[in-house]
Amino acid sequence: MNGEVWIGATLAVIGGAMQGAFALPMKYARKWQHENIWLVFAVSGFVALPWILTSLTIPHWLQIYRSSPATPLAIIILCGLGWGIGATLVGIAFRLLGIGLAFAIILGLSSLFGSLIPFVFQSRETISSTQGILYLASTAVMLVGIVLVSAAGSIRDRDMVVNSTGGRIHRRFLSGLIVAIIAGLFSSLLSDGIAFTQPLADAAQQAGASPVWASNIVLALLTASGAVANVAYCAYKLRRNRSGALYFAESVANHWALGIFMGALWYGGLMLYSLGEQRVGTVTGWTLFIGAMILSSNASGFATGEWKGAQARSKVFLGIGSLIIFAALIITGTAQKG
Repeated sequence: MNGEVWIGATLAVIGGAMQGAFALPMKYARKWQHENIWLVFAVSGFVALPWILTSLTIPHWLQIYRSSPATPLAIIILCGLGWGIGATLVGIAFRLLGIGLAFAIILGLSSLFGSLIPFVFQSRETISSTQGILYLASTAVMLVGIVLVSAAGSIRDRDMVVNSTGGRIHRRFLSGLIVAIIAGLFSSLLSDGIAFTQPLADAAQQAGASPVWASNIVLALLTASGAVANVAYCAYKLRRNRSGALYFAESVANHWALGIFMGALWYGGLMLYSLGEQRVGTVTGWTLFIGAMILSSNASGFATGEWKGAQARSKVFLGIGSLIIFAALIITGTAQKG
């Protein structure tokens, strides 16, 4: 394995670890409500950072949008709006299920449908081929993994004791599971939006952008469109809970920094994956990226006490389920390579 491949693999793993841990800072913004820090995260990670990077890496980016056909722009915006709904639900799932468990379910579904949907629409005639069979096999394996990590969460919530009187946590597991599943389905639209809008990235390269950064022209519009749902939800919650005043409370400067840091972890991880993928290829890069994300999110959950008090059985289910999800990703990667 040459040096470039090692560098690419390392970048993909670091990017996945960053994205898997992006929600960790919100645990420490204790003087804010969920909507306070999620809004700062969404504006910084979905709007500010993507557009700053696009303006720095894509020459004549505004002219590219103006000269682009309406269809790819509409696809980007619609996929972005749908993905934004998923991203909003991701934050709610974190609150209901915890970071590690929610991420395992969401990542499994989003990675599966993010690769399966473009394949079905673009290569439907090969669904009965070896490649199609591998995709179907990865679907079955992924579902087994998701069932196991879901069972881990259910067992954990039955076992977990939260105070000295012996009361048990009520995490509204079923509601959280439903939210996580819907979030995973909608989150796959980020990958779908990129897959169906390659001509726009090609136009960026023709305008002088490096192949490494050309996808920024798509990502910036995708994530900005996704920010709409997140901002709208946070605005609703800020008004309903009257929590807007918390932005101006005493000793919350570090909370602003935590929200911006969340955005930097999320978008920075995506950019590192993009740089790594250029060196190792989509199949290897995506598998390493998602695998590192699952490991990082589970480590974040354990580090912040989400599984404190849970019996060993639930942790075993989580570990086995996560490994099965990772195996499904490898099968999906094999199918993509084919």
